[in-house]
Amino acid sequence: MSARLPATALRGVLLVLAALLSVSTWGRGVAVVPDLVLPIVVAGALLTGPSGGALLGLGAGWVVDLMPPGAHVLGTNALLYAAAGLLAGAARREGPAPWGWVAAVGVAGTAVLTAGRIVVGLLSGVTLAWSATGLRALLTALLCGLVVPGLVRLEQWLVRRRAW
Repeated sequence: MSARLPATALRGVLLVLAALLSVSTWGRGVAVVPDLVLPIVVAGALLTGPSGGALLGLGAGWVVDLMPPGAHVLGTNALLYAAAGLLAGAARREGPAPWGWVAAVGVAGTAVLTAGRIVVGLLSGVTLAWSATGLRALLTALLCGLVVPGLVRLEQWLVRRRAW
């Protein structure tokens, strides 16, 4: 059994739970919900590198694409999350990374995802709510800045303790 298999399974479970929580919160009439999936993608990418981050982002994007209400163009979220995962994975550092660096990578992932969604929306003719898009990007960047360092530290601690 691969040493990374439990980590991959844990990330998969977290991604599905985050996507379900996003859909259920959005369905309850909450106007703007931060992206709950992106912090998991960024944290995983920082630990696995560019190719692992892109694959994790691709899988996460497929989960998001298939959750109701789905994407306007199926597969766009998969490509956008893959790009964010690739970027975050490229920022990987060996050993303990400073909290500020990890938070900055999360904010950069938010920028990539938001810019991609704006471009896809404009190209597909979807009317964008600019204030909601900006607020969601701000909340997601804040969430990434707060959560990604903790997720990275938690996984590094589990690896050091040989919990997986």
